[in-house]
Amino acid sequence: MNPSCWSEKMTNQTTEYCPECGHKMESVPGYVTWCEECNWNIDPDWRPISSLGLVERLNYRMGVKKSQLLLEENLHNDRITYPLTWRKALAYLLAGSILAGTFSLPIIAVYWFFYSNSLLLTMLAIVPFLLFIGLMLPSRWRLSGQPLRREEYPGLYRLADDIAAAVQAPPIDEIRMTNSYNAYFTKFGRRRTKIIGIGVPLFSALSLSEKIAILAHETAHHAHKDVTRSWFIVSARRIMASWYEFVYPYCEEGEVLRPISTPMRYAQLQLANLIFILYYGLGITVWDESQRAEYLADRVAGEIAGTDAACSALSKSHFAPVFWLTAEQIARYRFNSDLFGEFRQKMEHVPASEQKRIQRIRDSITVQLDSTHPPTPYRLQSLQHHQVLTPRYVPDSNLKNQLEEEFARLEEISQRYLLNDIRAAL
Repeated sequence: MNPSCWSEKMTNQTTEYCPECGHKMESVPGYVTWCEECNWNIDPDWRPISSLGLVERLNYRMGVKKSQLLLEENLHNDRITYPLTWRKALAYLLAGSILAGTFSLPIIAVYWFFYSNSLLLTMLAIVPFLLFIGLMLPSRWRLSGQPLRREEYPGLYRLADDIAAAVQAPPIDEIRMTNSYNAYFTKFGRRRTKIIGIGVPLFSALSLSEKIAILAHETAHHAHKDVTRSWFIVSARRIMASWYEFVYPYCEEGEVLRPISTPMRYAQLQLANLIFILYYGLGITVWDESQRAEYLADRVAGEIAGTDAACSALSKSHFAPVFWLTAEQIARYRFNSDLFGEFRQKMEHVPASEQKRIQRIRDSITVQLDSTHPPTPYRLQSLQHHQVLTPRYVPDSNLKNQLEEEFARLEEISQRYLLNDIRAAL
């Protein structure tokens, strides 16, 4: 099939019926089919709480009520601070206990091997040592994405440096490109390398000012050192997740573990539940500060790029399902089409049903971009409350041209990998 036939097919609309309530649904190829009556499939990435990871479950259980209180606090305070509280002190105490317990394993192994009078303990000394190695294995914490060299992408690094200077943060050490519809900031490794990850699919949908807003948001996490991104807390949470993954027993679908029929796996399950309680306790102590950090990063994004750019970038962040439908369709038809060009066309000609879906998502207080962020409507309300009409940073024309060329190169690389991966999975 040639591209013109495919494009014509993309514009056809059909009618389907909701499997939940039977209501008529407008189906537009390349966009999400969802029910306006009962909201079936409004968020294709939604998963039940039982299938969520530790962090996602923690944020789900904290509930909307707590998010509302933090929003009101944010709206009434001109400045967000991170004071020392009893919660923060407790967080450090819990994290210290977790790290001490984990790092005691090799000490126990050495003691058993060299100083124990028991032959059995001497023989078992290798067990806590191997357990420690398994829990601390670097591959468990591998970063996503491909690092970009400064000499190959000077415009992108200059933009990152300019934004870091504007928010009064040290320069970023490394930029990584990913094929995900997101962006992130992290510190990694013993040297605490400062890394920003840019998802090419997300950035392909954004204007330059919106790209600046996203980069400013991520850089703000580096400029304002909240406790949730400290090595101490991050390491403790990662180790707890490793413990949970190691201990949690394998279960067949629908299988119920009982103390008599499956005693060993039942004991493992109870131990995993205990680890989750500790993880949950640590998460509760830093949850408020984590949410404040996101509101502060949003404010910084609005100051650097302007409120309009920050709000539109946040809205476009919810178009991930449209991108993946576009990528799958191009991969299936196997012709030499411009994936990111097609996606941008869809963003410019969004049908009414898709506009309504995104608007309903924006208005829903249960919707987040991911488990670490406040609900989207709360973030938009905060941005609009602290409105900035004139952006603090605007790149010059030379840098704009350089960035356009570099992002075109990134899209070319990303498209090749994305379509190959999708075709391999079809």
